[in-house]
Amino acid sequence: MLNWVRQRNHVLPVLVGSIGVAVSMTTIVTLGWHLGVIAGLLTVFLLYLEIVTQWSFRAPSKRKPALVDDAWERMTIDANGYNIAYYVHIGRPGAPLAWICHGWTAGAIRMVHRASTFVERGWHVVLVDLPSHGASDSLPKWSAEQATTLLMESMNELHVRRPDLFTDGVCYYGHSIGAFIGLRMSKRREELNEAIHPTSWIFESPMTGYTEIHDETCNILNIPMALRPWVLAKTLRHFNAINGPVRLVTKLSDADVPDWGLPTEPTLMVQANPDERLGAVHHQRLIEVMSSTEHSNLLTTHLLDDLRHSGSHESSSRKAVVDAWIDERFDHSSSV
Repeated sequence: MLNWVRQRNHVLPVLVGSIGVAVSMTTIVTLGWHLGVIAGLLTVFLLYLEIVTQWSFRAPSKRKPALVDDAWERMTIDANGYNIAYYVHIGRPGAPLAWICHGWTAGAIRMVHRASTFVERGWHVVLVDLPSHGASDSLPKWSAEQATTLLMESMNELHVRRPDLFTDGVCYYGHSIGAFIGLRMSKRREELNEAIHPTSWIFESPMTGYTEIHDETCNILNIPMALRPWVLAKTLRHFNAINGPVRLVTKLSDADVPDWGLPTEPTLMVQANPDERLGAVHHQRLIEVMSSTEHSNLLTTHLLDDLRHSGSHESSSRKAVVDAWIDERFDHSSSV
């Protein structure tokens, strides 16, 4: 029962508030106003914890519109009861596939320019609207883990429907939280049909850990330092209620690279410099972790001074870097 209410928005705050008010009023009548005041203050404290914890699982308040373009076939795929919107561009027979995932508050419509690298080379390309974005269904409480699960399930179904798209390898391209989801997929790749396993990765201004996002949320809400361990413990319990029992986190670092996931295939990182949204810690973490592993030669990094984390849905400098890396990495990527 407790896990059920943790999986849903507003239920726990309403329950805590309602029960707390009832207990406080009963206490005033039966035991006196002074104990009733104490019960009321305890209710306020517990209600505060529930409200600020729920904030960590918020979805974007506004959505970008769905992609409407004759060059892209829109498909809706059911994944565990949620409709996920995909947009498919068919390339030449036997071409590789680019699987492209947008960032927080964006949508597939913001990734069309990024997709042009692959379209120009005759690749198949799949764009996706994350849950609670674009034309995809909303989640009751948003988490990157559940979004990853739904993307993997829906992509497996797309492979069943359109196996012709998956005959020559997959390159995953993720921006910001789309890269964070890609990193998680690298950890959970065995849940993907074998033909979908990415053979290369492109991360643009990637989010590589939840630690800083949690700290940012606490700072935005002005949560006192003494209460932050309480909020973190509740956040982890809510996360595990949504995503458990197979995928449990017990500490913040479980949601940071490398524990969250790490590529073992060639990887390009194109990074806004400076990154006005995430700062330097996220891309520096990926560089440091990958350089300390046996796969240290897999990461290629480009810091672009004219690239911005947000708003750069078109960028000639980014496209030039991605074009060159794809042409070097894939012998069969020449323009058609």
